[in-house]
Amino acid sequence: MYADTPETFPAPGFDWNDEPSCAEVFGHVDAAIYTTDAEGWLTYYNEAAAALWGYRPELGRTRWCGSWRIYQLDGTPLPLDQCPMAEAMQQGQEVRGARAVLEQPDGTLIPFMPFPTPLRDASGQVVAGSNLLLPLQTPAPLASSNQLDEEPDAISPFAFEAALDPDRLTGCMQWALAALADVELAYQLDCERLAKWTGPKAERDRILRQVEHRRRRQRQPLQELLDELDRCFSATVASRLTACVQSVTSRQALA
Repeated sequence: MYADTPETFPAPGFDWNDEPSCAEVFGHVDAAIYTTDAEGWLTYYNEAAAALWGYRPELGRTRWCGSWRIYQLDGTPLPLDQCPMAEAMQQGQEVRGARAVLEQPDGTLIPFMPFPTPLRDASGQVVAGSNLLLPLQTPAPLASSNQLDEEPDAISPFAFEAALDPDRLTGCMQWALAALADVELAYQLDCERLAKWTGPKAERDRILRQVEHRRRRQRQPLQELLDELDRCFSATVASRLTACVQSVTSRQALA
């Protein structure tokens, strides 16, 4: 026979029924995940998200997404307030099937697929949002305006030597100058963004070094292109002047 005595259990701790935090739930997940409040301001991101973005955005001061920049697949810049996460939170419904390309502060481009989802309370009110960013293994079809593969047709030095057309060279120079202006504008915007940084100084300085390195890397081929264009343009003008002088001299001799 069993003794008729109540079975005792150890008393639960004070956190026995507490819900785990985002850090506890997502901290060890390999996928890039972040959360926002109802207004889209970042409230949490895991290490995978920080690695994907290439830096650690400031919580409570970064809105919609931590990506330094986002582009559509055709290379068109996508403002953060029009990104899939912003669309999901503003419309109150999940967005699926979207694809984009994010840019890290050092200029690295990574294609990805987001899965933004509004989170609701028991009454159905949107109170937060979560997003999973899945990097795509296929190369991004993005062609940045600062990349040389967007140059006008046939502007290599070999093409210059083959067809020294002043109008064509002028068009190429205008393109190169515009691309150089885009590089400087992006750098200026990055500096203004970092001027408002309130996070750790070490992180800000690290990002600034990456931004400056990207600027130098993008400027160099454009400056070399402009130097070659200037050389070819000068050669073209000199050649045409010589031809004009010879033509005038020949006419005078015949007269």
